[in-house]
Amino acid sequence: MASKILKVKLWEDDSGTKWKKNVQDIDGEVLCVSQFTLLASTRKANKPDFHKSAPAAKGKELYDSFIGQVRSLYREDRVKDGVFQAMMDVGLVNDGPVTIEIDTNPPEMKNPSAFEPPEDGDAFKGHVQKKFDLPASLLE
Repeated sequence: MASKILKVKLWEDDSGTKWKKNVQDIDGEVLCVSQFTLLASTRKANKPDFHKSAPAAKGKELYDSFIGQVRSLYREDRVKDGVFQAMMDVGLVNDGPVTIEIDTNPPEMKNPSAFEPPEDGDAFKGHVQKKFDLPASLLE
C-alpha cells in the first residue's frame, strides 16, 4: 500500500496530459490520516458495523508501520500524519478528483455541529438535520 500511494499517477505532466505523474514526480507531500470508519460495513443494516476493524492497539501498530514505510520509501520531511484516535479538523481544497492542497492548520471550529455539549455524564442521541440555503444559480 505504501508503495502504491507513492507511485499512483494522479497529476498531469508538463504538456497537460492527465494521470502522468505521481507524488514523487511533483515533489508533493503526503498526508496520512487514520480513518477506521472506512472499514465500516453497512451491508446488513443502516448503521455501520465495525466488527472487522482491528482493535485500537493493533490498528495503531498497523498505522505506525504504514507511515514508517511511506517515509522510508519517499522523503520523511514530505510525509505528514495525523494523530491516531484523535478528533482532527483538517481543511482542504479539492481540485477535481485529486486533492492538491491541504491546510493542516485550519482555523479552530467552535462547535461545528451546533449542538449544545451534553452535561457531564450525559450522552446525546438523535438525528442531525441541517438546512442549506443555496443560491438559485446553483440549482439551475
